[in-house]
Amino acid sequence: MTLITGSPAGSVQTPEDIFLTDAPSIYFQDATANPLFNPDTVANGSFYWGLSGTATYPVYEVGCPLDVSLTENITINDVRCDTVGVKDSLQQRNYVEFTFTLQSFFPFGTLTNLLKGGTVTRNTSSHMESFGLGVINNNLFWHVYAPKVYDETNGDYIMIHLHRCKFVDAFTMTMPFGSPWQITGVKLRAFADTNKSSAQRFGVIMRSDASVIV
Repeated sequence: MTLITGSPAGSVQTPEDIFLTDAPSIYFQDATANPLFNPDTVANGSFYWGLSGTATYPVYEVGCPLDVSLTENITINDVRCDTVGVKDSLQQRNYVEFTFTLQSFFPFGTLTNLLKGGTVTRNTSSHMESFGLGVINNNLFWHVYAPKVYDETNGDYIMIHLHRCKFVDAFTMTMPFGSPWQITGVKLRAFADTNKSSAQRFGVIMRSDASVIV
């Protein structure tokens, strides 16, 4: 579109009329396991992403997440000169964080990880399972994979992969009358993974769209 004020000259990156709706799917796996693409040297250079579940390292899916958001924590320090004031701001990314509300409580094998609980004990003869809420294991970290398909016909998607995450903060379990139980305050915080390059120390955001990326 030509502007009456005059359009920018030269190469201009125009926006695409593609809009995302609804929450992504959220999967997590013990960070001891290597990502599925470790790295993805064929399709995306040297990026690390994806999950592959095994009996030792299963992949867990978060059921029915609500109000999903991705944010970050940054330290900003201004560079100040007495003669001119602030000339710059230096930024340091401290962590990246998924926050969401949960409505799916089962199976317990997934729920215990979300609540920072203990190992699930299952008794098949009495048809019961349980896990304890005790001392939090601060040595447990996760990979997180959050894909969102925005064109089902063509298989176009965007995804977020975070390398070294931990469930942090206090949860709240609400049990409202006539409404589904919910767990609010669930946070997955991604810390720096020093085994990755500085360009992807916290994670990767990736897109696949054959009709646009040519």
